[in-house]
Amino acid sequence: MALLELARLQQPYEAAVNAKISSHRVVVEGKYTLYTVQVTVDTYAWTVERRYKDFDILDQQRFPDRSQSFLPPKKVVGNLDLEFINERKSELNKYMAALLAKEIEHQKQMGANSFSMPVARFFDFHEYVSQFVLNLTR
Repeated sequence: MALLELARLQQPYEAAVNAKISSHRVVVEGKYTLYTVQVTVDTYAWTVERRYKDFDILDQQRFPDRSQSFLPPKKVVGNLDLEFINERKSELNKYMAALLAKEIEHQKQMGANSFSMPVARFFDFHEYVSQFVLNLTR
């Protein structure tokens, strides 16, 4: 595992931390789509695979007050349609960008020094970066 101190990032945090769906694959047997998420933190990059259900679990953990949720709604029928999948990818990309921006803003307000556990685990920060230290008082 690499050590990364976010205070040493060369870009502002908002630009240095990014997550975007790079591809997807349909799991026909399970009737769901796996999204490959490219995570970038400064010069570190890795991918994680997540299905919509994983996004929903994260959203419930991060926003227990469901009125604060901005996750695109679940769709049961037609969720394997290519047009729907492409639209969902776009919506999930917006969701991840907003989630990370909200997470960073929350840390600034709280004086916290790490991402919340649900967010860190969702993006597998614990697998690829041993420590995230935010010095957001710049």
